[in-house]
Amino acid sequence: MEPVLANSTDLRDYVQIYQNLLAPETCEQIIEWAEQQPDADTAWDGWEVAKAAVSNTENKVTEHRTCHFTMMGKDRGVCVDSIEKALKHIQTNYPCQHNATAHTGIQIMRYQVGHYFKEHIDHYGGAERILSISILLNHDYKGGELSFWQDKHTLRYLCAGDGVVFPSNFCYPHEVKTITEGIRYCIVAWML
Repeated sequence: MEPVLANSTDLRDYVQIYQNLLAPETCEQIIEWAEQQPDADTAWDGWEVAKAAVSNTENKVTEHRTCHFTMMGKDRGVCVDSIEKALKHIQTNYPCQHNATAHTGIQIMRYQVGHYFKEHIDHYGGAERILSISILLNHDYKGGELSFWQDKHTLRYLCAGDGVVFPSNFCYPHEVKTITEGIRYCIVAWML
């Protein structure tokens, strides 16, 4: 699909859902790999406590965000080729012109009971992202909905392997609601 100039006045039109972006078996393999990772000081060594941007140059652990993340790459992780293929599919098929040519890396996010990420935007001076991507790896948890614009648009019925893509800019404040049961796993990446 050839990207087109943005022509809709409804911001919800730019929040795109890609169903079955990853196969359920691939999602299961990624979760199995992730569950074997230890708690660590850096995401390249295991599960790091996620930080929040407190300025354009500083990230730190705050109460604005409670979750963990770990990084995947060619030499670390499973199904990386499938994930890269999914990200390339998004890059070439997102229906609005964006000029993104690369991504920031593959993060696996883990939200346990009580974890959340309050409303925020993904693009700021320290992270000049164009498109935000979240690929759900499971759906056997409660809470954890992805919500936009102070609950004016909430995505509730996503399945494992479904991806959500939206512009990273200030027009797309979003949050992950508090997990009330189970563990929510997802892949997060940003296009540059």
